[in-house]
Amino acid sequence: MSRKNVRTLVQAASLVLIFLIPFLNRKGITAIAGTLYSLAVGPVWITDPVIGVQTILATMSLDTKLLLSILIPGSVALTWGRVFCSWICPQNMISELFDALAEKTGIKRLFNPVPSPIPRFAVLAVALLATLSLKFPVVSLLSAPGIISVQAANLVYDAAVGAELGLIVMIALFELFIVRRIWCNHVCPVGGFLVLLRFKRTMKVTFSKSEERPCDGCGVCVETCRLGLDPMGKKLYPLCHNCGDCIAACEGVKGSANPLRFTF
Repeated sequence: MSRKNVRTLVQAASLVLIFLIPFLNRKGITAIAGTLYSLAVGPVWITDPVIGVQTILATMSLDTKLLLSILIPGSVALTWGRVFCSWICPQNMISELFDALAEKTGIKRLFNPVPSPIPRFAVLAVALLATLSLKFPVVSLLSAPGIISVQAANLVYDAAVGAELGLIVMIALFELFIVRRIWCNHVCPVGGFLVLLRFKRTMKVTFSKSEERPCDGCGVCVETCRLGLDPMGKKLYPLCHNCGDCIAACEGVKGSANPLRFTF
């Protein structure tokens, strides 16, 4: 099974799990409980790092359990980069599906801005400052994965969804007709914060052209990237979220002589 197929399988399993958790909880099975804001696996709590920081800013207090719950996702980001975004996040899966739909139907977006992390960092900064000043969880209102998981639970428990789901619909339609992948490339505060959790040894895609790993510039890696990035360029990060699709596409052409690979 190719890396891309494995990622698709993990994405689908993650989406199923979002609905399965509240279903099992409703049946009294609570080994796993919570949402993508904060999830309990037995006695272990796992909290979205930006949601954890938001809580600290809103309450102006440090809680040991909260800090420990940030450690697991924080360590994953420091080691493997933004793999949550590319392998687990339900919003990314929805955006990729609509991107594929636009490609198959020939829909042309109205605008095609160059992907940039600056707007996303600005959104993150404003949301955190607003949380600090208002003592209100502003970031939660902009966490697409959190919203999707909460609405999935609402659907299971109450057979209804809230107005928050309107943001997800707006993102899908905006990306389909106006700007490709605007949420992940320009807005998302969850991905914006995970970008900050990286250092020199964090896993990344590298392009290494040599006699053993030749590149004829076919561009298949560029065509494959759902974020519109150029894997052969030098400015993949902080935008790349390590999905590995470009590596898999190049392997299909070059085999073991692939000039693209993950490195630490």
